[in-house]
Order: sequence, then C-alpha cells, then structure tokens
Amino acid sequence: MTESTLDSNQKSPTGNKPSTGHLTRKFLLAFTPVIVILSGLVAILMAGWNAAQVAPLLQWAAEREGKEIFARVIHEGPLSPGAVLKNPDQLQTLIADDSEIVAAMVMQGDLIVASFSKEAGLLVAAGQLPAETGAAILNDRLSVYRRFSGPGSGSETGRQQGSGGRGPRWLRGLDENSAPGEESRQNQSRLSIVFVFIGPDRGLVRPLIYQTYLWPFVWLFLTILWSILLLFQQRSTRMQAEMQKESHLAAIGKMSARLAHEIRNPLGAIRGIAQLLQKKISAETELNLIQTIEQETFRLDDLTSSILDFSRPLQCNLVSLNAGAVVGNTVDLFRQQHQTVHIDLKLPATEIICRADENAVRQILLNLLKNAVDASESHNTIEVGLFSAAGSASIRVSNKGEPLSESMLEDIFEPFVSTKARGYGLGLPISRKLAESMHGCLRLYNAAGGLITAELTLKLETRA
Repeated sequence: MTESTLDSNQKSPTGNKPSTGHLTRKFLLAFTPVIVILSGLVAILMAGWNAAQVAPLLQWAAEREGKEIFARVIHEGPLSPGAVLKNPDQLQTLIADDSEIVAAMVMQGDLIVASFSKEAGLLVAAGQLPAETGAAILNDRLSVYRRFSGPGSGSETGRQQGSGGRGPRWLRGLDENSAPGEESRQNQSRLSIVFVFIGPDRGLVRPLIYQTYLWPFVWLFLTILWSILLLFQQRSTRMQAEMQKESHLAAIGKMSARLAHEIRNPLGAIRGIAQLLQKKISAETELNLIQTIEQETFRLDDLTSSILDFSRPLQCNLVSLNAGAVVGNTVDLFRQQHQTVHIDLKLPATEIICRADENAVRQILLNLLKNAVDASESHNTIEVGLFSAAGSASIRVSNKGEPLSESMLEDIFEPFVSTKARGYGLGLPISRKLAESMHGCLRLYNAAGGLITAELTLKLETRA
C-alpha cells in the first residue's frame, strides 16, 4: 500500500527548520491557558474586593446621613437636645414634616421614654440598635441612627414609660436584652435619641455592585475574544501553509513538465535506435543489453507521463455513477493482469450511486491496488470493500503491513517521496488530486489487525 513512504534518514518536505512565526504561534498556544487562568484569578480578586467594599461604604453613608438628620432636626431645630430630652413628646412635632425620618424615640439606657412611628407595620429588633453613638443598616430601605447625650435625669416620665416593660409595637426585645450588673446600671443612666430613616442612597454603591459582576464578564469577553483571535490566526496560518504548498507544487509541476518534455525527445530517439539494433545484432549477450536499454526507455516514458499527469490541471466529469459496478469491473481487470494476487472483494447487495468521474475512480483504484501488491508480503490477501454512510460512499483497499507513523501517513502524499527502488512517488499525489477534484478525499490509516487501509470517499448522489 505504501508507494510513498519516508526513509528513516530521509528528510521530510515538512521537516524544515521551524520559522520564527511558527515558534511564536507555539509560544502563544502554550501560554494561552496560563494567561486565561491568571486573568480569571485577577477578575475573581477584583470582583471580591468590590463586593467587600459595599458594606463598609453603606455603613459610612448611613453614619453620614444619620449625623445630617440629627443636626437638622435637633441642632438646627427649634428645640435644643436638652429640651427634647426633658420634653420627649416634642419629638413627634419635630419629625412630622421630615420625609426621610420614618420613626424616632428617646431612650434612657434600655428604657424607652417616648417613641413615634409613621409606619404602622414597622418592626425593629432591639439587637439592631447601635450600642454606642452611630448608625446601623436595618434592611435595603431603612437605617437607624442613635446619639447618646450623657447621663439622664431619671425623670418620672422615663420611669413610667419603662415600667410597661415592652416599649412601642415597632421596637421589640429591649427588656429581654437588659441584664443586671455594673454595665447595665451605667446604661440605665445614659440618654439617647434614635432616628429610623430612609437610606442610605443605594446609588452610592451601585458602581461597586456593577463592577462586582462586570469583572467576570470582562474576563469572559476577553477570553472569548482571545480564543477567536487564536482561531483566526490558526486558520490564517493553515491557509498560508496551503497557499505556500500549492505554490511549491505548482513550481515543481512546471519544472517537471518542462523536464519531461525535454526528456521525451531524446528518449524516443534512444528507443528507436535500440529497436533498430535488435534487428541487426544476433549475439545473445549484446542483444540482452540492447533489450535492457529499450525496457529502461519504457520506464522513463512512464515516469514522464506521470510527471505530466501531475503537473497538468485535472478536470473531472462528475456524473451519477454506480460505484459497485465500477469497483467490480476494475478489480476484475486487475485480476486478469495479476493472476497470482488474491483479492477479497466485498460489495453491498444494494446499488450505491455517487457523483464521480468513472475514469478517475478507475485510475485511483488501480493505483491503490498496485501499491497494495507492492507493499504486501507474498501470498497475502488484499481486501477491497465498498461502504456507504452519512451521505458518502467509501472504497477501501487494505493489505498487511507495518504500521506507519502519523506524520508518515500524511507525508506519503507528497510528490516524489518514495522508498521503493523503482518508485516515482507520484501515484498517491495524483490519486489525491483526482479525489479532491471530485469533491472527495483520499486518506491512509492504520487499521485493526495489522492492516494498512487506503480509503477513497465520494459524495452520494442526492435524489429529489
């Protein structure tokens, strides 16, 4: 099967020294996973940092807005803090027209002196109140600010409000949290004013929230963009390599065609002289030499014909073709020419109609059979089969042989690559060109059971 293989010491046409661009592409491909992983870690760290800044920034905003409300209502209002503490009922008047304040109360330690709420369903747990002067965020809408104002006066009003033990309906858990001890006695003597207000403004942290989700999306976008660029680069590289290969083959074809024409002229003269000498010389030794000359001229003529076939553009006439009939007739013809070769032919029971050129299919199959005979050991069977699947027909020719390397399975289709003593290295390249001109493909692979298989794939005829 291997008409064209590479010798272990023979240099492959694709085995040249890698170019700088090739090394750069290999470097990029090797470091792409590292770049993706590092950029992903950076995106995770930045997203985590942004998320961690949301709570402190909201707390700072709540502190700032709470101080502004306290200054606006108490310091800038008609009543001083001392007057509010002495007359807690005045607090309701102060907050009545303030749209930001939802509720307020005056406390002495853990006891509620007075409380007011604009929302009937408002509930605030005692544990949510700041233990010292400061603010706390209750939920996505509300915050609480508490301001201590030093020792209380122990007024009768405070004692009366505290004697109930429960406080307002919207404040729960104060009495349950109070415990005996020195700290509790100190807290009982401290007066504080509490405001529940709408805020802080979530727009302050919205950029941080957006960035928390933006960083992963940026990383994903850049990763996809990087992958697309690599794919385009690989595609461009493949196209460039194919163009260079086609240009190289075209140059080889032109040079080979010119040499073939130049060789054919003197070759005809040599053959004619050898045939003329055979008629005039009777000595057996000299006659054998002249016959050898004539045989070599025929071999050179075959070589020049192959070179011309490879160099000229191939044109195939695609028609509806009964693949089984063509394969069967071609194998029968080959059996007549090689009667000592055993061929195991397997054809399907039903017809397989494909789009192909009959002469091209015959030429490819004959070349594959010839290669199989040359590559297989004596008395080995050559297997030929026709199969169809997934809109295509496959003609497979298999023979026993040593497995080939992956690179050799492709290099074998390069022109003038052959390890056979009398091989030209043009049969398989010409066969592949014929297959591609029929919109098919020809490949070689190592099959199970120690077989080397050549597979010609053609498109099936589409029927309306």
